[in-house]
Amino acid sequence: MSHGMTGHDASDAPTRVASEAYEDRLPQAYVELLTLLEDMDVYVHQITQHWPKVERHGLAADVRAQMTVLHRLVAVAWKRRSKAGALFDLDVEVHVLKTLIRKAYRLGYINAHRMEVWSRHAAELGRRVGAWLRHESAKTKGSGL
Repeated sequence: MSHGMTGHDASDAPTRVASEAYEDRLPQAYVELLTLLEDMDVYVHQITQHWPKVERHGLAADVRAQMTVLHRLVAVAWKRRSKAGALFDLDVEVHVLKTLIRKAYRLGYINAHRMEVWSRHAAELGRRVGAWLRHESAKTKGSGL
């Protein structure tokens, strides 16, 4: 019986191709926002692993949960016909993430360099969400709604 990598790779190929084809149909700005969010999520997991054990179920869990909220709200904003409400909620949650970053720094869980890198990620995410919100607002005003 041969259950080697060949059989496993063949079953994964259609999924990867379908995923890549799906991403090809998405607007570039949305794909870039998702990529930025995913990169920040990886960074969050990397740095929270080094926090004190007592915080793994406290602030670290809150920060990781906040990243999940951001992922969910990006998807909601993308899927909704009327995007303004979801984008406003997303903007608020980015603000909450920024406060959690500052709290982690003030508690000494991250150093100044990590604070700067993480804050840059969050600021870029905020800029992209703000641009999307302005774009949607302009579309709504232009349509006479």
